Amino acid sequence: MGLVSCSPPARDEVAQPLGAADASPTAALKAEACRDADSFAVQVLSMLAAGHEGNVVFSPASLEAVLRLLQQGARGDTAAELAALPMGKAGIRTAMTPAEANALFVSERLTLNPSVRADEVLKVPFATAPDKAASIINRWADCKTRGLIPSIVSPRDISPTTALVAANAIYLKEKWLHPFPAASTRENADFTLENGNTVHVSLMRSKAKYHYAEGEGWRAVALPYNTEGRQGEPGYFIGILPKGNARDFARQLTPQQYQDIRKALASNAGQETIVFLPRFELNPGTYSLKPALQACGLKNIFSLHADLRGFCNSPIYLDDVLQRCYVETDEEGTKAAAVTVAVVQCKSISPGPRPKVIAFDRPFIWVIGDLNTPAAPYFMGITQHPQSK
Repeated sequence: MGLVSCSPPARDEVAQPLGAADASPTAALKAEACRDADSFAVQVLSMLAAGHEGNVVFSPASLEAVLRLLQQGARGDTAAELAALPMGKAGIRTAMTPAEANALFVSERLTLNPSVRADEVLKVPFATAPDKAASIINRWADCKTRGLIPSIVSPRDISPTTALVAANAIYLKEKWLHPFPAASTRENADFTLENGNTVHVSLMRSKAKYHYAEGEGWRAVALPYNTEGRQGEPGYFIGILPKGNARDFARQLTPQQYQDIRKALASNAGQETIVFLPRFELNPGTYSLKPALQACGLKNIFSLHADLRGFCNSPIYLDDVLQRCYVETDEEGTKAAAVTVAVVQCKSISPGPRPKVIAFDRPFIWVIGDLNTPAAPYFMGITQHPQSK
């Protein structure tokens, strides 16, 4: 399978949901649908901002690539739901050069329809060795992202009833057209958090002619990557600085407002601008995008009514969509990677109820005593930080 040369990935915690399926509709969802290329991306970002208070990083391109893999097998109402998503147009050539791969990991007991296509179609032992199957997927993610995403699924995400996993991986490394001089970086500079507290960061500084724009409640700049001489649309790091709370701004951002920001930046092609940008590394781990996707309209595919007969004759449904991203910026440029997987389960071949899982991998309370008498427990405690002997 070409995967054995990669080192085994570390086991991750269970993916945490990012976004809330029952969240109230945001401005992005209330607004009339914007069919431009970024409509779905902005809607998902809005939902993620509504359901998460910390750093948020996700890859619309990777997510949409996996959804397009699922479209191959979707039929009926399931296909209609996927087709209704205002996803970006596929096949547009940009001057940025990400390395991208798609794969289908298929149960050894499943016969995949021959019309289904992916860069790689790999048979894996979901039914007989789900832990090994998870390891195969993680090694694939590790290899395709050059070690930036060492794992995407936990053995807890895979079960003997898993039918297939659709996966996409993206690796991107680009240098700035105008690098930030290392000598201009301010170490231990103040960075003010939303709650008013300050932390120290490494704040880079650059002065050049950038695309710069201002609007009601925001300022923005587009930092170009060094894609000169390549064919396709130039690439940028677009930084948007809201006047108020960044999370609230993202939660209320509409596709049309984002398009307006892009147009304003594109029309102002060369204003001398001083930019301060912190060096940062975002690596938040694996998240479930299922709540955000449900809030954006994907309901049928996650239910037992899902129609994915285009993949196989067995009744299957989408159980979860997991994504993990890594983004790093420094004086030289940007390095980023993403892996997205859609875990598809069989509806009816389960040998019985799926086992409950309880992992004491965070602080917990414990008691040493009995269950039926009124006697006092012998010991009780709270383990915040386990320490070995």
